[in-house]
Amino acid sequence: MYELLILGMLMSRNMSGYKLRGVLGSALVPQRKISNGVMYPLLSKLETSGDIVFIENPKDPRNKKLAHITDTGRAHFYELMQQPVPEGARNESIYRFKFRGMFAVDLAQQQQLLQDYADKAQEDLNIYREVRQHLLTKLTTAKGANQDALKAGIHSIELSIIICQAKQTWVTDYLSEIQNKEQK
Repeated sequence: MYELLILGMLMSRNMSGYKLRGVLGSALVPQRKISNGVMYPLLSKLETSGDIVFIENPKDPRNKKLAHITDTGRAHFYELMQQPVPEGARNESIYRFKFRGMFAVDLAQQQQLLQDYADKAQEDLNIYREVRQHLLTKLTTAKGANQDALKAGIHSIELSIIICQAKQTWVTDYLSEIQNKEQK
């Protein structure tokens, strides 16, 4: 999963392991700090598979090396971008990784990825609305602490509904931007 983001970032420019570690951590959902114990074995694996090579940074007096994507790495990146996003807890991170690499794929693939994401957000939205309605129905007969727990659950579900709606708005705006780009 992390390979996709790293290769995507290297499609635009060479980067140090330190910089890649920061980009990776900021792209994860939820955001978290990536340790050297995760990052450097991953970079080593990508180097061993021929996806990247390390080159010296002529601007760095400490001779820090930069990761550089190879033709093999580019092919691997495009292959990963083509794969469907699997269902599961990490699918939001995978979508975000793909969004970071969309600049490197054609407009049709960008549109398909965004439509898949919108469909997933709509599916989630439908479920959250059903759960909210169920909790509202239960609330009418609940009393005391159970009523308070149901209200808290409803508020939590409402946050999820708003997040799904924001995702859909974001996709609509992004698709509009892509369509405007196509027309020019």
